[in-house]
Order: sequence, then C-alpha cells, then structure tokens
Amino acid sequence: MFPVGGGWRQTMAWLHTWTGLLAGWLLLVMCITGSAAYYRDEISLWMQPAWHAGVAARATANGQQQAARQALAHLQHTAPQAASWIIDLPQPRKPYTEISWTSARGQELGPGAGRPGGNFESATLDGAGRLLPAARETRGGGFFAVFHFTLHYLPVRWGRWITSIATMVMLVALVSGVITHRRFFADFFTFRPGKGQRSWLDAHNALAVLALPYHAMICYSGLVTLMLLTMPAAVNQLYPDNRGDFVRAALPQAPPLVAASGKPALLADTGPVLEQAYARWDGSLATRLTVQRPNDAAARYIVQRNEAERLSHERQSLVFDGVAGTVIDGGAARSSAAPSSAAASAAAQTRNTLVGLHLGHFADPLLRALLFACGLGACALMGTGVLLWTVKARLRLRPPAGLRLAESLNLVTLAALPAAMAGYFWLNRLLPDDMTRRAAAEIDGFFMLWGVLAVAALAWPSRRMWMVQLLLGAALFAALPVLNLVTAPADAHVALLDIGTGMVAATDAGLLLCGALLGWAGWRLRPRVVAP
Repeated sequence: MFPVGGGWRQTMAWLHTWTGLLAGWLLLVMCITGSAAYYRDEISLWMQPAWHAGVAARATANGQQQAARQALAHLQHTAPQAASWIIDLPQPRKPYTEISWTSARGQELGPGAGRPGGNFESATLDGAGRLLPAARETRGGGFFAVFHFTLHYLPVRWGRWITSIATMVMLVALVSGVITHRRFFADFFTFRPGKGQRSWLDAHNALAVLALPYHAMICYSGLVTLMLLTMPAAVNQLYPDNRGDFVRAALPQAPPLVAASGKPALLADTGPVLEQAYARWDGSLATRLTVQRPNDAAARYIVQRNEAERLSHERQSLVFDGVAGTVIDGGAARSSAAPSSAAASAAAQTRNTLVGLHLGHFADPLLRALLFACGLGACALMGTGVLLWTVKARLRLRPPAGLRLAESLNLVTLAALPAAMAGYFWLNRLLPDDMTRRAAAEIDGFFMLWGVLAVAALAWPSRRMWMVQLLLGAALFAALPVLNLVTAPADAHVALLDIGTGMVAATDAGLLLCGALLGWAGWRLRPRVVAP
C-alpha cells in the first residue's frame, strides 16, 4: 500500500520497491540477453564451426589492404558484371573477410546497407584469401542483441515500446533507490553472509553502489537509442511535412549513386585508396569497402570508417574515384549527421556518443570483459531485488496473494533463462546444416526449452527446482567446449588458437565460466545434512 503520511524517503522507498518489482522480471530478461550481446561477434564465430580451421585475417592496415586485394580478385572472377560489390574488411572481432555482390546490373548497395538478401549473393574468405565453407544459417549472437529490445515474437514496434517503458521504470527505480539510501557509501563495504533477509539487502545495496555509474549509463543510453519512438514531438514539430527529411539529416545515408558510363575501365589499386582513408582518419582502420559500378569508367570506391575505434556511433565514409583512386569533392568525409546548424550537429554528436556507449563497440578485450561483468552485476542487482521482496513477503503473517507467482517468475528469469540460452548453443550444433529455416528453428528451440522450464518453475517453485534448473544450465554450458571439439571439422582443432587470435578458445572459456557460476549457485542450494 502507498505510505500515506510517510516522509520523503519512505515514499521513495515505496516507489523503488514497486517500480523495481513490476518491471524487474522483464528487465532481468533484457539485461541477461543484453549482457550476452557484448560478445555477439564472438558467439557468431563460435556458431560457424566450419570457419574455425581458416587462417585468421589480421585487422591491421596491411592486413586490410591484403584482404581487399584478395576480395577484389575473387569478385573479378566471380561477378565481374555485378552492379555493386561490398567487402567487409577484417576486424579485431571478425577475423575474416565477407564479400557480397548484386546478381544483376541495376541494383545497388550503399555503405550503410545491411547483409545481402534477395538478389544479393555472398561469400567469406579467410586470411589467406581462401573461400571458407558456406555459412550455416544462424542468427548467432545477434539474436540476443535484437531480442533484448524487441522481444522477438512481438511486432517490432510493440516490443520496442514495451522495453522502452521498462527502461523508463528502471530509471525511476535507480533514482528512487539513490534517494532511499541513508548510508550510501557505507553500504558498499557492508555484507553479512548467512543472515537471510539482511544478506539479500546487503548484496542488493553493494551491487547498486559498486556499479551505479554503469547502471545509470546503460539505462539512460538505452532510452536514447529509442528516443525517436518514445519522444517524437520535437521531430514532428521541426519536420511536420516529411519525417523522412529528419531521417536523411540525422541517420547514415549512402552517397548518391552515379549512372554507369558504359565505358570499361580498370579499377585502381585498393591499397593506396585505403592508405588515404587511414591518413584522413588519423590512423583509424576501415570497416567496409563498397565498389559501385565496378569495371566501369564511373566506378566509385566508398570506404567506411571503423566505428569500433571511436566512442561515437557516428558512421563516416569517404568517396573515391574508382579508376583514378583519388578522393572526390575535396575529400570531405560523409558523416551520419548532415546538420544544417551547429546546434543540430551537437545534438547528433550527443546522441551518437550515447548510442556508442550503450553498444560498447569501442571496448578493447579488457574493457569489454569489464562491461560484461558490470552487465552481470546489473542482473544480480535486479535479481537480489526481486528475491528480497519474496523473502520479506514470505515472512509476513499474511503473505500476499501473488507471492507464489513472484517466486515462480524469479525462477523463470534467473535459472530457466540461462539454461535456455545454453540450449540455444546446443541447437546450433545439433540441427542439420541443410535444414530449412534453420536460424528460426534455433530460436524456436530456445523458446521451447525456456517454456518447458518455465512451466516446471510455475508448477513447482521450490528450492529443489532452483537447484535442478541451475545445475542443468551449468551442465549445458560446461559441456559446450566438448561439443565444440566433437562437432567442429577435424582440422579446426589445429587452428583453434589461430583464428581471431584464440577467439574460439576464449569463447569456450567464457562458456565454462558461465557454467561454473551457475554450478556454484546450484551447489549452494543443495540439501543440507543436519548432524544428529
């Protein structure tokens, strides 16, 4: 009940409790899958076992230049008449080169285009320029990244609205929680294990104080990523007639396409082209090279800057003459923001920086591990919050009617979801490669396993069920490195420590760590033997 006549802190404590509880389980789902998304590229590579035997392409200036030449040679042989070529150059977390092309003249790809589909064809090359086996159909780590803000089966707009509202509630819970704290810094050093309700509260307070800057950043920046959906008034006011004008001004746009001249011409060497781009970007590498009108006198090279080397999510590109190899229009870099004023530029830069903070593309391996740990800390913060409520509610003389449901939802989100995520990895290796709608089958299998475990949790929300589901998740995660060794091609084991400088081995180690954490939690819940 609302604390009628209570003081300011008491009111904030009531607000903190109920906002955290009502949105806590959805926020847990978003936070667990969002934390996994920090390693979306590593997970995606793990889920392509046929690529593990390839020679890693090096994400250096020389490595990218070599990869670009290898890709162009392959495209000249495979699709010399295509209207556009796209070369996704090697990156530190993507140690291979992806190429794609249009299957017929007249269809174009700009530097901001997504992965090929429909009339586009694609292939993947390793660091030696050899063609890797066709990619198995899977969403990889991208599934967790997209699911955490769209909720998958819901219409995209509905999913984004729901997650936006939940994130707003999280922001209210954070602010009210800070106001409620009387001993803000002292709580950081206070933890009394084995004290029941007191221990849960100590853990909750310590987790809140330890990573408060991260919690505030990830919450607010998440709202900024969807601000055009939840706060459209400013855009509607400034662009009343055509919202598309705002999209073209604020979001990445492909350079205008030129008509083919019909005159054959040799393409310029990509090495000097990339060198010019690196020099203009103070040594930053490229992420994509697009070739428009290849083998035509009107050919264009479009080099897109690597976002991972900057905090901002702003996309920048340079346009070159594809025959002469010189920068067009004096070398002005095209940006994701094409503002009409300094104020608009500042707003776009602020938005791009906050989006970059949320995505974490800029993080090196150590910082990425820290962000992942902070993400797990946020999950633990929410988890201890909802568990604390159920512990306190059970001690009341008249427990609330929704207590059993709350205990079941705790189990569904904190134990069943991680086990289902481990199952998603298993399905990636066990489903046949030639299965129709294979990527959808992996995702459907994830939700079916989660659903089965959720039904069990709703039916028996007991301590033993907690132990069973946590140990199940631990076993599934811990066995994944063995599954990787068994199901990957035989020659992949030799290259395990080569491709991506050990990315696959590091992913296996991370999966083992997840299994160890779940196993420790499950072991803590084992039945205690009471001495006679």
